Amino acid sequence: MQYSIKKIIPNILTSLNFLSGCIAAYLAFNHFYLSTLLFCFLGVFFDFFDGYFARILNVEDQFGKHFDSLSDIITSGFVPGIIMYQLFLLSGVKEINYVISIFEINFIFSIAPIGLIGFLISLGAAYRLANFNVIKTSNSFIGLPAPANSLLIVSLPVFLDYPLINQIKPFILSPYSLSIISLISIFLMNVKWKMFKINFNRNTYLFPLIFIFLSIILIFFLKEAAITLSIISYLLLSLIKNIFNKD
Repeated sequence: MQYSIKKIIPNILTSLNFLSGCIAAYLAFNHFYLSTLLFCFLGVFFDFFDGYFARILNVEDQFGKHFDSLSDIITSGFVPGIIMYQLFLLSGVKEINYVISIFEINFIFSIAPIGLIGFLISLGAAYRLANFNVIKTSNSFIGLPAPANSLLIVSLPVFLDYPLINQIKPFILSPYSLSIISLISIFLMNVKWKMFKINFNRNTYLFPLIFIFLSIILIFFLKEAAITLSIISYLLLSLIKNIFNKD
């Protein structure tokens, strides 16, 4: 009985991650980008702590592992795909009306074909999450974690609305740039490149500490627009760590 109670705690947190992702998806479809970022961040928060509590309570199992990944498919896969599709629309890409007739039944819908590139991010995240379930864990991530990638993509509309970004906004908000960003996102999630975990073990605390310090400074000056630059700083610090080969 005591084991069952302990076991349900991480599953509740995973459920909250799933629900946060569903709400974020709804908000993204309806163009509430800042609120989408909030619920995506909540989903990532719950995702971090479901694994944390599963470990400290010693209740890790296959069900929790797969439930966690399925929830991440929404928060860290589907939601950034929606956001990227919406960014393509904001860049000036137009949706095209289609009518498909099957057995005299007309199926009518509108879609922007090039915007579907955004959903390749969802596919890349699904591949990464499936791969993550079958590899051994270590002190480092292999490739950019799907939740971090999700925050990077979902924060883009908020980042692009920041006044100091106005000069480069047209460059970023173009179909070509968005296509490149989407492909880079997929690459980073699945590349065999070590990226540090946020922990404070005796031998691995330096880079997490620098990352947290930089993030606090960015948040102080840029508020909600800081998330994009924080994830980019995480990528750069991981690159530096790889260059110096520090585990």
